[in-house]
Amino acid sequence: TTGKKSIVLSSETRKELTKQAKVTKEERRTQIDERHRYLILRLADGIGLSEQEVEEAIISDDKFQLIEQFFAPEGLKKLLFFYQEVLQQKSNASLRSDGSTNSLLHKKLFITMGSTEDFTGICAFFLRTSDKTVTASNVSQEMNFGIFDCSNGNILQGLEFFLSQIMIPALKSQQ
Repeated sequence: TTGKKSIVLSSETRKELTKQAKVTKEERRTQIDERHRYLILRLADGIGLSEQEVEEAIISDDKFQLIEQFFAPEGLKKLLFFYQEVLQQKSNASLRSDGSTNSLLHKKLFITMGSTEDFTGICAFFLRTSDKTVTASNVSQEMNFGIFDCSNGNILQGLEFFLSQIMIPALKSQQ
């Protein structure tokens, strides 16, 4: 039989990890400039979260460096954010006799490349329009923002709405 292993961290280790995470978040908070504010505002408006909630999610994300790669000259062509329910283990999760743990679903905003997580909620995306460096003065010209909503659980309905109500009218308006 195969059993799940449970890692138990000492209280000192937990405190040290928490301290390191706090330092990292504060360093990232100092890096936020007008380009980041533009992303935060678009995400907050599009998803329906407060700017503070979006900022906190971004600076807490392990993939924060993808934002800098997106802003760089000839950088990433897309930047994706998922806002959807994810499993979160309770802080006092204990291994049950059946091998499962106490966990609950909660909505979370996170940065993704889109290839490792299942898409079950809202995808907010930024697309680069050129290979120029994204600066505070050109941020609104150098990228496009959009949302793809599959929170009803039906990705085909979400795709149909996205194409029929957003992409086709936008393409038809082009010269």
